[in-house]
Amino acid sequence: MTAPNLLQIVPTLAGGGLARATLDAAQAVIAAGGSAVVASPGGALVPDLLRMRATHIELPANPTLLRGRFALPARLAAGLREAQVTLVQARSPATAWIARALARRLAVRWIATLHRPFLATRMAERFVEGRQARADFAIAVSDFVARDALQRFPGLEGRLEVIPPGVNLDRFDPAVVRADRVIRLAGTLRVPDGSHLILCPARFDEDRGQKILIEAVGRLGREDVFCLLLGSTGDATPFERELERAIDAAKLNGRVQIGPYVDDMPAAYMLADVVVATGGRKQGFSRTLIEAGAMGRPVVSEDGGGAEEAVVIGNTGWLAPAGDAAGLAEALRTALSLDQERRAELARAAQDHVRARYGLAEANRRLLALYEQLAPGGRAGAIAGGH
Repeated sequence: MTAPNLLQIVPTLAGGGLARATLDAAQAVIAAGGSAVVASPGGALVPDLLRMRATHIELPANPTLLRGRFALPARLAAGLREAQVTLVQARSPATAWIARALARRLAVRWIATLHRPFLATRMAERFVEGRQARADFAIAVSDFVARDALQRFPGLEGRLEVIPPGVNLDRFDPAVVRADRVIRLAGTLRVPDGSHLILCPARFDEDRGQKILIEAVGRLGREDVFCLLLGSTGDATPFERELERAIDAAKLNGRVQIGPYVDDMPAAYMLADVVVATGGRKQGFSRTLIEAGAMGRPVVSEDGGGAEEAVVIGNTGWLAPAGDAAGLAEALRTALSLDQERRAELARAAQDHVRARYGLAEANRRLLALYEQLAPGGRAGAIAGGH
């Protein structure tokens, strides 16, 4: 298999599933003998990227990246002459615009990875989303995202493959997480002794359902439950401040707490009695659900989106109606009431499910096969560039 010289253009490396998938792809390409370049506005995962000997190109700190859509491709092309890029991959609608123009300049093919369903309602936003459908090939992170894409853009038929992101099962394994790591992290996060921990890791750039979770914790009415919203990266975002006000208004200070971005997520999952992923239909794929399952933890998620594929209802976790705080509280109550024997059964089922469907080695194998197909001289010579 011939590994490409891959350029990925991403909206952020500040953490989250999209950023982790970017690093996983870069590492797979490098391990296979290729090279990896990532263009992004930066973030907490840049040092991790550089440690794997990938290259990072700084983009303007503009969330949409659209202001520079005309100037950026030319600037990037000039800076990539020595990298000999053979394939370009975009991981968001806005970066797809840049990827298409850049791929034309470099005379290579480009891939759009669809991490979320098409959600835009405004004409301008729909236009930007539609750029992804013009890619030489598209990757959907779940069957749900693929169905949504084909419904909106039937022309993607034959140019779309479902490749869910994988989880490193050597890292996300309860057997390799020492007790001292868990104890140290519990102290750092100030988890109260003897509490039942509800863990919800998510970025605070927009409402991903955390407000519904705060309301659900209030409905539980249990003083022995502590909910930790992980993901703060320093200066509070506007939405993070909204969450702080919601916690205060619900009189849940001391029972719901915003915590920092955590690199040692295996230890964080070991602390949890139940792991929550919110977002409903907006969530194309939830890495949280998969990682927690690999660690044998019960999961609760809002219905809709990729969660339906990641959770085996009643066996590995539970789904609550999206936006329904009462339903979410009931699902949390069920997860928290599991006895030791039932938790052990659920842990085995969850780990088996993740190993069968979401191993990183298999995800990388499929990804590298597709890269080989699309790189110059690959088997997909019939795929026309510049759709």
